[in-house]
Amino acid sequence: MSSRSLLVASFALAITAVLGIATPLAAQTPQPAITTPAKIDALALRTALDRAVHKAGDAGFSGVVLVAERGKILFEAAIGQADRNRNLANTLDTRFNLASTGKLFTTVAILQLVERGKLALDAPLGRYLPDWPQPQVREATVRQLLTHTSGLGSYFGLPEFANGREQLRSVADHLPMIATQVPVFAPGSDWAYSNAGFMLLGRLVEIASGEDYYDYIRRHVFAPAGMRDSGYYDVEGKAAGVAVGYLASSGFEDNTSQREWRGGPAGGGYATARDLLKFQQALARHKLLRAEATKQLLTPIALPGEGGRRNHGLGPIVMPVGNDIAYAHPGGGPGMAAQFWATRDRETVVVVLGNTAGPPGPGQGSPTMALSFAIFEAVAAAGGPRLGGAMRPRT
Repeated sequence: MSSRSLLVASFALAITAVLGIATPLAAQTPQPAITTPAKIDALALRTALDRAVHKAGDAGFSGVVLVAERGKILFEAAIGQADRNRNLANTLDTRFNLASTGKLFTTVAILQLVERGKLALDAPLGRYLPDWPQPQVREATVRQLLTHTSGLGSYFGLPEFANGREQLRSVADHLPMIATQVPVFAPGSDWAYSNAGFMLLGRLVEIASGEDYYDYIRRHVFAPAGMRDSGYYDVEGKAAGVAVGYLASSGFEDNTSQREWRGGPAGGGYATARDLLKFQQALARHKLLRAEATKQLLTPIALPGEGGRRNHGLGPIVMPVGNDIAYAHPGGGPGMAAQFWATRDRETVVVVLGNTAGPPGPGQGSPTMALSFAIFEAVAAAGGPRLGGAMRPRT
């Protein structure tokens, strides 16, 4: 398995309970109890995270951190270098590679097109790609592609990807190497993380909308959310403020020869931490999806192969946390690491973006992961939700 595949696989997670505090009933007129969560102690949070970020910087973390609640930023910081060759520091305006966290944009695009009647979640892929060469893949539904239950796997480890990476500049360019894949299980019978499935979803976006995938995301996701510092930049691109991904916490070896040329439906777009907060706000305010589709996106579902655990949704990880719902999508690869977490009702948001990556595997092996654990603890200690429960190392 490639280092990129191992890194992506390491970002498995669960989210634990968020506690609410019930307000007392009015003394004179009986009323229904209203659950009001306690506010995060912003001063305690800033004190703890100042220490955590500086400690992480000393350990090799390079990137940005943002914590917010109900749209108000409680803490943000940037540390390390965006470009070591030019001695440029990371700032709050630096754009980082999101890796698989970018799958969130593809998920929203699919649900937008379902809202418009252009796609159907339970329609087979063959309805939209009737000439797809693998019969079993044609039987997989849009819903199964979203929930990683189609039986398809990745494409990063394929020789066609390694040898032809520079020619993979559009969704269509990726399809020939995916077309040879046969599902490893019958669609709907099990779960396996699938970058190939999300690339096919990107093709469905193009077919259903009549637009190029990148144009669609720019016009229908980034624009309505106000995400002006997000986009897809190729290896030769000259976009300002883009962090270079480095393969170690020191030295000058970057990930140019390993990352996707441009990124796309399976991830690899760029954004600032503040833009990811804007994404959460747009989702919460129904600027991207209407209320019913948003509810569908953020409803936990049980998937095959998980023993009935309800820790997934239509694309992102979605879990009940007390009386609230948490949703998240991690991402990682050589020289890139991203963590995005949010709660539906309380609207607590945690973003960690890095341009270095440590050794692959679970646990606190990378500076980004170690900092993420420290942030989870600090948010909980300050009165916020306790996030990242299943990511914690076993003792």
